[in-house]
Amino acid sequence: MDGTAGPAPQTLPGPLAVLTARPESGEGELGPECTYYVLGTAHVSSESCEDVAKLIRAVRPQVVLVELCSERKPILTADKIKEPSLAEVLNEIRAGRATPFQGIYSWLLAKVGRNLDVMPGEEFRVALREAHAIGAQVVLGDRELTITLARVWHSLSCWEKIKLTSTLLWTGISMLDGEEMRQEMERLKESDAITEAIREFGKDFPGLIRPLLVERDQYMAFMLRKLSSRAHTVVAVVGAGHLQGIRQQWDQEIDIAEITRMPEQRQPLLRWRRVALLAAGGMLVSTALLRYGVRR
Repeated sequence: MDGTAGPAPQTLPGPLAVLTARPESGEGELGPECTYYVLGTAHVSSESCEDVAKLIRAVRPQVVLVELCSERKPILTADKIKEPSLAEVLNEIRAGRATPFQGIYSWLLAKVGRNLDVMPGEEFRVALREAHAIGAQVVLGDRELTITLARVWHSLSCWEKIKLTSTLLWTGISMLDGEEMRQEMERLKESDAITEAIREFGKDFPGLIRPLLVERDQYMAFMLRKLSSRAHTVVAVVGAGHLQGIRQQWDQEIDIAEITRMPEQRQPLLRWRRVALLAAGGMLVSTALLRYGVRR
């Protein structure tokens, strides 16, 4: 397999990684080269949506891969996302319909989308529309959400679970206003700051880096390489924080069975629901006291 990255054409939007691969036949012979245009996006950015449309129209791929899994496929056809209240999220966790991480993360993402006036995942809906316009196939390229969240939760210690839940809650409560967030999202998209931010976050939660970033980079690189026998041009739409990792994993051997394995459940889920509720309660009390002090 040929996996060298060439410089991104100056006329195309970025950040962009250009990769190549050749499919192998059963007799070990290499087929025609496939070129991949992997576009990094900010996920909740109108500019990223425009970049997706420009790239697909410019290179006219046969296949478009998006950073979604079958569990998140409904994002492709959603016309709006309701922002749940924190009480609704905690009720979902208490009832066992969501893990603490999944519930609070989803709440946080919905708040981000509301503040930015852009629905989370809008760039994927643009990719679907543009792909259909040229007759290209759309492929879901990310690992199943259930597996990722299970591996994230499994990687954390008891204290890290409490601390992470509290951190996500505080982030949602003290969120930047819309204009500040737009500027921050575009700054992240234009550099490799997303990856750096994840790695910085990993200093407090070292167990998060592998399941949230490294393994998903591996999975998407694996899925992209499989497409070399089906197309000669592929566009991939992924978060900007995955670009460097996909490049690094491009020529590596990837144990797909290991990174798609569900971890064994070490502790009863009920215990961690209580952890999340305790963390949420403590955070809400702290926030109320802080706001009361400010008003005084």
